[in-house]
Amino acid sequence: MITASAYKGKKVGVFGLARTGVAAVRALEASGAEVLAWDDAPERQAAVGPSAHNLYDADMKTLDAVMLAPGVPLNFPTPHALVVQCREAGTALISDFDFFEAARADMARHKIVAITGTNGKSTTTALIGHVVSECGKPAAVGGNIGRGILSLDPLPEGGVYVFEMSSFQLDLTTGFKADVGILLNITPDHLDRHGSLEGYVAAKQRLFEQQDASGVAVISVDDAHGASMAATYAGRVVPISVEKPVAGGVYVLDGLLTDDMRGDALVVADLRKCAPMLLGSHNWQNAAAAYAAGRSLGLEAETIISAFTSFPGLAHRQETVATIDGVRYINDSKATNVDAASRALKAFENIHWVAGGRPKEKNFTALAPLMTNVKQAYLIGEAADAIAHDVGADVTVTDCRDMEHALECARANASAGDVILLSPACTAFDQFRDFENRGDVFRALVLALEGERS
Repeated sequence: MITASAYKGKKVGVFGLARTGVAAVRALEASGAEVLAWDDAPERQAAVGPSAHNLYDADMKTLDAVMLAPGVPLNFPTPHALVVQCREAGTALISDFDFFEAARADMARHKIVAITGTNGKSTTTALIGHVVSECGKPAAVGGNIGRGILSLDPLPEGGVYVFEMSSFQLDLTTGFKADVGILLNITPDHLDRHGSLEGYVAAKQRLFEQQDASGVAVISVDDAHGASMAATYAGRVVPISVEKPVAGGVYVLDGLLTDDMRGDALVVADLRKCAPMLLGSHNWQNAAAAYAAGRSLGLEAETIISAFTSFPGLAHRQETVATIDGVRYINDSKATNVDAASRALKAFENIHWVAGGRPKEKNFTALAPLMTNVKQAYLIGEAADAIAHDVGADVTVTDCRDMEHALECARANASAGDVILLSPACTAFDQFRDFENRGDVFRALVLALEGERS
């Protein structure tokens, strides 16, 4: 685990005891801090043993800091009660990333790459971790993906920590300094937490605000928010694009990855041929970001491209589950918003689309033009009627209620060469525990199907 001598003798509250919170309690205790840990769920309180202490009854003025779980609201829709207590007492609110920053002084020389954006964060994070490892350097991946960062083992000299950071985590973090920060894209998301699109954008921008002047900012300029940020931090930005050439940056046009970081615009790879798990313009964006990060870390271009060819991809992100009787089954359960689903709908043709769940957005009209790639839609969950209303004029729609029925209908209508795509454009919380559970159910149903597999 990660420890920080700066916290020895400190008295620190920890609120929220899921994986991040429990890891924080262990790290603080190992650092010599007195810890008061609490969660509103009684079963989670038991995970921290004698450190459990009801923070609602604590004298906040006696605490040096309170570490909050990412889901605890700071301002919207209203500040959490403990946030109000801390602010009234003048007690610092921190995140596990702030603790990690304090720990860096005790650690072997290393670099940190941090990735944020609305979509593609997890794939890009995993891809960069894979690239670093394949290039022969020690790597550790965590944050909003996989393990909490404080549960990671310290890396030896020359190691690279690769962290996915959500807007929730950035909202809480005040002093974390990534050596390489990456912004992939911004579309409206989590507006209930941030109050507005402007609040959401401001949370993302904190990644670059907190960097030192020597920090590298890899920023996609394919949306207006990214372009604005790139202009703000000009001088230390590596722009990336999948829509146009970008001077001094990295871009992918028609699958050709071009490196212009030194001003010589060299085509270094054809991603259509060398990277089977990185097909489609959204994955080309991920690859451009990973390449820019790798080069910023001093990795050789040839080694980075070689690592792309062996990247296994991630579960629930356009994951090919099976091909049965010539029909390919794709699990894209991670597509919990309209923009993410649009990326999958652009990546395939002859689609039987399984979609729906609990909606994040007010409408699904942005998906209507993509119905030219869809043979039929099979809708489930709370958003079924809304999706049917917004796209139904352009495609045949069947209300299937649940995943099992949707898959049955899709299989009955699909023929060899078609794709059955789960890309819900919604969260899973109406029928499933989370998007992983939804994807696991889809995978299990597919693997139980009979037929000739290839």
